[in-house]
Amino acid sequence: MLQAIAVWAGAAVALGVLLIMALGPVIVEADAWLFERRHSRRRQRRAARRAARRAARAALSAPEPVAAKPATV
Repeated sequence: MLQAIAVWAGAAVALGVLLIMALGPVIVEADAWLFERRHSRRRQRRAARRAARRAARAALSAPEPVAAKPATV
């Protein structure tokens, strides 16, 4: 009985290791895709914050609009 349990446990572990080895490249690709997605989102948020800061800075430093002088004929 104990031998049967050990055989089944060994088969399950071997099958698990085999699946992990077979799916290793897929796992690596999925991890790389998630990593790139996460970092591209961070880059986009960072760029949006920079653009907002630049726009606010430009709005504060913009000269006051000068009223147009009436045309004299």
